[in-house]
Amino acid sequence: MRCPHCSSTATTERSDRTAHGYRRFRCRGCGRQFNERTGSVLNRLQVPTDVAFLSVRWRLRLKLSLRDLAEILLLRGLVVSHEAGRD
Repeated sequence: MRCPHCSSTATTERSDRTAHGYRRFRCRGCGRQFNERTGSVLNRLQVPTDVAFLSVRWRLRLKLSLRDLAEILLLRGLVVSHEAGRD
């Protein structure tokens, strides 16, 4: 994987993972650590990527309200408020 900070290909995968289960890497060029999401628009999300994409798809395709979306996610075991869905 390329380093998002210095674009070096000299990276090593670490044995541990992030709280959401994403792989972690260390760049031998600049010495910085990063994960699979670093440098993307999804980096600051506090939910897994698949849940975020599924929520956006349901919201746009099925024309669900934010409260309906929060209720469906609750049925799947995810506690999300309608304000979080808007963000």
